[in-house]
Amino acid sequence: MAAIQVPIDGATRIVGIIGDPVEHSRSPAMHNAAFRALGIPWAYIPFPVYGRNVGAAVRGVRALGITGINVTIPHKEAVLRHLDELTETARACRAVNTIINRRGTLVGDNTDAPGLTRDWSEIGLSEKVDLGVVLGAGGAARAAAVALSKRARRIVIAARRSPRARALARDMNRISHVPVTGVQLSELAPEHPASADHLGGAAIVVNATSVGMNGEDFFPLDIAATPRDCRFYDLIYTANRTPFLAMAASSRRPVFNGLGMLLHQGALAFGGWTGQ
Repeated sequence: MAAIQVPIDGATRIVGIIGDPVEHSRSPAMHNAAFRALGIPWAYIPFPVYGRNVGAAVRGVRALGITGINVTIPHKEAVLRHLDELTETARACRAVNTIINRRGTLVGDNTDAPGLTRDWSEIGLSEKVDLGVVLGAGGAARAAAVALSKRARRIVIAARRSPRARALARDMNRISHVPVTGVQLSELAPEHPASADHLGGAAIVVNATSVGMNGEDFFPLDIAATPRDCRFYDLIYTANRTPFLAMAASSRRPVFNGLGMLLHQGALAFGGWTGQ
């Protein structure tokens, strides 16, 4: 890969990303290309940060005058207690993927949820749908559920461990105006008597787990129970089609990866830092 040439001088402002790992992130290339295209003297740098150093890293943003950072796995929840303020979306998601340094006040935001909403509009998902299904119960699943709560009349959250799915559903029912149900992922498998109830009428099924990132098989899903135009959306944005998407495509369902969400959430973070 060719090195990204970013001029550094006394006027350069620094933004970046923290996580563990960060080597895979496409954000440095994306943001540095945008800075060059707009003639902005900024540089975006990846910072590998271990879990035990999250607090020190966040304090370093303030101490060093860094304009802002993105936060990726596994630190999106850990940074919360180190920030001065949270946006409404960050509070709803209970996770932060963008920190903005406003003259020493560190504001945590979550651009994943609105990034998803923008991308779903681009792939033709209606503004109001009857049912949306989220697979997973972690931070990414919460962001997906928050985004779906703006347009679905009903949400099903399915996870390998049903207590986690039900816990997330309870949290969502406190903050959303649509009913959210938590179930065990096995209930979405073919031949399970409840699969049609959970998947029938779904407009979108979102994989918010990391399963498939390395090519491992996905969980069995009763894809035949979904409408023919149900969209299968994987937050993973690897170059190769994930097993989740391959499985849906083999049943002739429309499939989409998370690259569009990555671009939209990045654009929202970019705007929060630069005002552009």
